[in-house]
Amino acid sequence: MSSNTAQVTPTSALSPNELARFKARLQDQARALSAQDSELRARLAAEESVTANTFVAGIEGAMAAEADDETIAFLHHEQTELAATKQALERIESGEYGYCEECGDAIGVARLEVLPEAHLCVSCQDMMEHRKGR
Repeated sequence: MSSNTAQVTPTSALSPNELARFKARLQDQARALSAQDSELRARLAAEESVTANTFVAGIEGAMAAEADDETIAFLHHEQTELAATKQALERIESGEYGYCEECGDAIGVARLEVLPEAHLCVSCQDMMEHRKGR
């Protein structure tokens, strides 16, 4: 939680059953993202990928390089999602899960159902996106 935010009370905004359900879901998500990360890294390290980009010229070489660029973009996306998922699991352990890191209000079960790794309430998320010019 940032220093300019409200302090989270020790009691969770979620019931113990909800917390357990979200924890299991986040753990499953972390395992799946880790597996995807490994698969993407293996794809990038594959001998044919390295060879194609090193030795093939013309259209085939460009297509191989583009495929590697897409794999790298997917890998970056997976790493970002995995980090957010691990942070959500840490918030469960610390008792901060379900509370907005910005304002301290409860995030709400409906938002967490859609985005279990959410760390901001809808209002604070909107303000952050507005500041970024989205």
